[in-house]
Amino acid sequence: MPRDDCGGEGAARQPCCRRRGGGGGALVEPAALAALLYAGGYGYDMRKAILERTNGEVDVDVGGLYRSLRRLEDEGAVASRWCDEDVGPRRREYELTQQGVELAEQWLDALRARRRLDDLLVELLEGGLAELKRNDV
Repeated sequence: MPRDDCGGEGAARQPCCRRRGGGGGALVEPAALAALLYAGGYGYDMRKAILERTNGEVDVDVGGLYRSLRRLEDEGAVASRWCDEDVGPRRREYELTQQGVELAEQWLDALRARRRLDDLLVELLEGGLAELKRNDV
């Protein structure tokens, strides 16, 4: 039976692993959770915080961020409330629930496992390329 990053052989896949597909949106959810761990806020403020805390390396799509926040709220990982502003339109403020903290921990475990696999593949590719160069010389 194949082993997954979230629970071993045959284990039910955790929410973090079900949404870890490819593409640029793969990191939106853990980035949103990370931003909410530091402070609740509005979607655009969360995007700005993600950019600042990653020195511009992680730039989440605002639409994808709001879709992730809605899905997280539907699952109970995030709570939101409408805030009336003195100026401008009403905005929704988001905060993490205990279930969201647990999901962040799952993401952390999954990303660490992924980093370990990425490091192994980097070493394998580096070794293979070095071997190839030695044989060509």
